[in-house]
Amino acid sequence: MIKLKLNEEEKAALNRLRRIQKSNQGERATYVLLSNAGKSVSEIANHINRNAHTVRLWLKRYATDGIKGLQTRKKLGRPAKKAPVIDSQLSELLTQSPQAYGYQEAGWQINLLRDWFKKHGLSACENTIVKSLNKLGFVYKRFSKTVPSNTPSAFEKKAGVAKLVEEIKNQSKKEAVEIFFSDESHFSNQPYVSRGWFKRGEKK
Repeated sequence: MIKLKLNEEEKAALNRLRRIQKSNQGERATYVLLSNAGKSVSEIANHINRNAHTVRLWLKRYATDGIKGLQTRKKLGRPAKKAPVIDSQLSELLTQSPQAYGYQEAGWQINLLRDWFKKHGLSACENTIVKSLNKLGFVYKRFSKTVPSNTPSAFEKKAGVAKLVEEIKNQSKKEAVEIFFSDESHFSNQPYVSRGWFKRGEKK
């Protein structure tokens, strides 16, 4: 039977952890506080809706290592085998624009890279890709102002607005027309500023 006794300082630290950490550590702090309040392992397990073995494990870790014992221990596991494959593919992918691979964006984004890997049967999370990009010397930055090929010119935009105004005028002769607009909305003829992953020091 495990029952922990805490001093005021320990209780304060656990309560802080319980309030701040909405994750596993916060829940584990609750196990310890309930044990200090006189609850048995089975009572805590029923109250939190957890397995008694899990509760007992974390109470023992706290008894041995204190509040640090409530942290999740890293699993050693086997070295990742797909990291070299991801590195190799990224090195090749980022020599070309995403448009060369059928995407619309001008610069490579993490979601595009994940999509490409998925289509080619390789699952890669955002963190894995970012680590690989950093290791390979890529950085995420803005590059030169560019206008997408399908962007209308300033003249075409003005002509389009004029046409729309004329259509509204004609429609208003037949029936009442309501026009809605968003506050502080505006049109800009400035080029779109894109971002993407590029080799450090490379200008785009």
